[in-house]
Amino acid sequence: MALTLLIFYLLLAIGISFLCSVLEAVLLSITQPWIQNQKREGAKSGLTWERLKSDVNAPLSAILILNTIAHTVGAAGVGSQAEIVFQSVPFAVISGVLTILILVLSEIIPKTLGATYWRQIASPAGWLLTWLTRLLTPLVWISNKITSIFGKGHGIGGVSREEFAAMAEIG
Repeated sequence: MALTLLIFYLLLAIGISFLCSVLEAVLLSITQPWIQNQKREGAKSGLTWERLKSDVNAPLSAILILNTIAHTVGAAGVGSQAEIVFQSVPFAVISGVLTILILVLSEIIPKTLGATYWRQIASPAGWLLTWLTRLLTPLVWISNKITSIFGKGHGIGGVSREEFAAMAEIG
């Protein structure tokens, strides 16, 4: 039973985190020209992504909240079950293996996939992200209130005149 629970917690943590990483990569990869083109063609995904990108902090917060919950529950569950299953293996070894698995399987690979194939998965990702943001609205609201305290007056979202000039030079 302990091995079954260990596998369950591991797959749950990596699976949810994989999904969060794909959603984050798609969210940050989708461009305004693509959104406008989708809207012109009458695709629902254009309006969905326009709403999501109009306040990118809300869906981004929802993703980070769910990802943190998955990592926390996964680490606690895997850790407790691994101690039962692998009694003679030091906890540091178990933690190290879990860290590498999470890093590769739920961060590097899914972010690469999301950033590479965002056009192909934009429609279902937009739908899923809309519902995730709605589901986690109370936690997103709290998160945004907390972060607004630290980010007040620092213009974190804009492009400076110098940055714009540099982009124009690049072409």
